[in-house]
Amino acid sequence: MSQNLSRGSDTLELQVLEAEIEEIRFFHEPVPGSALDNALFHIRSILLRSEEMQSMRSDYMAVETPLLLERLYQSLVRYNTAQTLAAERYSRLLMVVAVVLFVTLGLALTRLNRARAAIGRSWDQLRDGVESLTEAFALFGADGRLVLCNSRYRQLYPWLEGVLEPGVTINEVMEANRRSGRLLDTSSGDGDTVDEAASSSFAQTRNFYIEQLSDGRWYLASDSFTSAGELVSVRIDITESRRGEVELRKLSRALEQSPASVVITDVQGRIEYVNPKCQEMSGYSEAELLGRNPRLFKSGDKSPREYAELWATISAGREWRGQFHNRRKDGSIYWESASISPVRDPQGGITHFIAVKEDITARKRSEEQLRMYGTVFETITEGIMVTDADNRIKIVNPAFTRITGYQPEEVVGENPRMLSSGRHSPAFYAELWESLLERGSWSGEIWDRRRDGTLYPAWLSLVAIFDERRRLLEYVAVFSDITHRKESEEQIRRQANYDALTGLPNRSLLRDRLSGALKSARRERWKVALLFVDLDRFKEVNDSLGHVAGDELLQRIGERLRGCVREADTVARFGGDEFVLLLEDIKQVSDAADVCKKILRELDGPVALHGRDVFVGASIGVTLYPDDAADANTMLRNADMAMCRAKDAGRNNYQFFTLAMNEQVQHRIELERDLRQALEQGQLLLHYQPIVRLDDLRVVGVEALLRWRHPERGLVLPDTFITLAEESGLIAPIGRWVLRMACRQAGSWRAAGLALKVSVNLSSHQLAMGLEVGEIQQILGEEGLDPEGLNIEITESTMMEDSEANLEWLEQAKAVGVRLAIDDFGTGYSSLSYLKRFPMDTLKIDRTFIRDVEEHPEDISLIEAIIAMAGSLGLQVVAEGIENPAQLELMRRHGCDLGQGNLFSEALEPGRIPDLVRVGVAAAE
Repeated sequence: MSQNLSRGSDTLELQVLEAEIEEIRFFHEPVPGSALDNALFHIRSILLRSEEMQSMRSDYMAVETPLLLERLYQSLVRYNTAQTLAAERYSRLLMVVAVVLFVTLGLALTRLNRARAAIGRSWDQLRDGVESLTEAFALFGADGRLVLCNSRYRQLYPWLEGVLEPGVTINEVMEANRRSGRLLDTSSGDGDTVDEAASSSFAQTRNFYIEQLSDGRWYLASDSFTSAGELVSVRIDITESRRGEVELRKLSRALEQSPASVVITDVQGRIEYVNPKCQEMSGYSEAELLGRNPRLFKSGDKSPREYAELWATISAGREWRGQFHNRRKDGSIYWESASISPVRDPQGGITHFIAVKEDITARKRSEEQLRMYGTVFETITEGIMVTDADNRIKIVNPAFTRITGYQPEEVVGENPRMLSSGRHSPAFYAELWESLLERGSWSGEIWDRRRDGTLYPAWLSLVAIFDERRRLLEYVAVFSDITHRKESEEQIRRQANYDALTGLPNRSLLRDRLSGALKSARRERWKVALLFVDLDRFKEVNDSLGHVAGDELLQRIGERLRGCVREADTVARFGGDEFVLLLEDIKQVSDAADVCKKILRELDGPVALHGRDVFVGASIGVTLYPDDAADANTMLRNADMAMCRAKDAGRNNYQFFTLAMNEQVQHRIELERDLRQALEQGQLLLHYQPIVRLDDLRVVGVEALLRWRHPERGLVLPDTFITLAEESGLIAPIGRWVLRMACRQAGSWRAAGLALKVSVNLSSHQLAMGLEVGEIQQILGEEGLDPEGLNIEITESTMMEDSEANLEWLEQAKAVGVRLAIDDFGTGYSSLSYLKRFPMDTLKIDRTFIRDVEEHPEDISLIEAIIAMAGSLGLQVVAEGIENPAQLELMRRHGCDLGQGNLFSEALEPGRIPDLVRVGVAAAE
């Protein structure tokens, strides 16, 4: 049993020894392994044999025969003894191997320590070498982690203190850079940003780029890989060289962008450099100039001696200054101011010449202009005076002496106030100086005093001269005597603002004064009244007594009106027989009414003209500010409307403007607007009223009557809009349209076999607006109507206006072949003498005589007289407005030729006329 335990213990010890040897192999490589391997081999063999002996002992114990066992025992003893001896031999061998092994291991550890010491010394040497580098150096392992960096690297990136520790990754370093904000987003040579360039360096062999810091420093960065895959990062501070490059670029840009021409030549005069300004000035390109001699620019006006002096000066190392009269490539000549200097090397030798030149062509011209200005200064007719900043006279020209009478020596050093007339207030001069100092100039009219004490008006222009720093240098005054101009202007002003006949303010001056009065009224909060006065019977006086008497009457009326108002009020002639009175600062409405009453009393009395007493009345319209209007145009319009209401109310009275009148005005404005569109949009049309021969009631003609089919108002009759068309000027295009449409329709009827004459009304406004007979003749030709088919009707009152001009127009129309008729006869003067003068064919009795004949039998005698007078002159008579059979019978009885009225037919659309002509109007009886 004890033997078994002993053997088991031996086995266990061997197993432990095997484990220790394995441990030595594991922890102490590299160590030569042959001895250890042999020892392990023997130990394992012993263990294997021991196991075999244990197996054999077990077999032995299984035999039951003692003898056999004994024999076996003896054999086993012998075997064990042999084995023990063998084991002892092996153990001794193992001990030897172990000793050898441990000796070998010791030697290996000694070599390892020496290697480690050598590596440490090499590492220290590497670290010292890296630390001694002037460049910043960092080494990142193949795994992207920092292995080492020198202090220079830390100095260049002070914000990475605490980050640049061994083992930190390059991504962590870049993130720290981003957070610091110290590295600007500078592009690398190939366009990558700093971070992109650093990151991409892991995929490249070498990468160079520039890093710019926020404090203005610049680093040249190099990231490259070793063969083992480590990243070597090198940084060089290139701030100073970078600044030098910037300065060099600035100098280069200064030369390239210089406003002066720069030429650099070698000592033989061959051009080596020209800047763009030189190319611009000369017209030559850089390629055309390089290698050439500057004599290329010569114009030929500088002598060889002058060029020799130039070369002698610069060759001696001195600067030359002068001017060239050079020639451009295109042949044009220009002036240059040049400075040519030598360029020396560090040893003082001249290597190049540099010429800095400026185009002084404009300056030369300016000098020429200055000479010319000097001549102008001496010969100009305007006076010129120049003063210094303290307003002391420095110089004057001859015209100054001629205008003021002062000699130069009498005024130089004096203040210009010696010329003051004393007519201007301090405020005037304060405004003058304010404008002169703030805007740099002033011009206007001023009164000055001559040496002899006489005053004269002058037109003065003042200019303040400042230097580039806005410091005042001088004042320049240019003035002219405008005495004659003022006299002419006064005459023109009076002609422009005053009526030549009455001497009263005209319409233009009235508007100015009315605008001023309204401004004062708004400021002072008082009332303004505007009276529109229209003489009631002036036309009768003018027509009966002549224009001379009419003009004298207007003068007398003007004098009477002036006597009805205060001195501060305005009496103006507005035009014709119309006057307007402007009353300022009235206290109440009754003040205006009192003036109206006074005017009516003054104008109600007789006016003596050429030995005769003439009576005229007046219709007055009154409007007030601020009650009725707030501007001049509205007040004039309101007063005119109120005057028209006064006329409608029976004349010789006054009316105040009311809101109802304003509503009429608005209605009128809207109607005028619609009327302007009516002609363009085809809303106008013509109806035709038949003209009947009274003896057989046959239709022999028609009168064209205008209608307006308004899109909202329906059919509008001419009484509503004709007056508006005349006053707005629309009567001219509308009248031409009526004339053309009527001629076209008459031509159409004639082509269909209906020989109807068509009558068209012309107003005085159409004649006044230039309707020419030639235009009527052209329309007749274009529409295919013979002239005798057109009958032009003109009212009696129209003929009396500007009768000579109208007579000439009527004679021209008659010569063309057009028939002429007097419309509304009996409403005017009905003068036989006028009828004899005008070449008329037809006389139309006004409808008022026909309409009232039954109620006023005395009108019958007038009708008889008109028909008899027309018959004596060979005129055909048309009775207008026949409405019943009694009127028809009366006209027949007294020998009237033609009739027109609703008894026969109302105005019809053109399509209904042919049937009426064929059927006739006999049923009307």
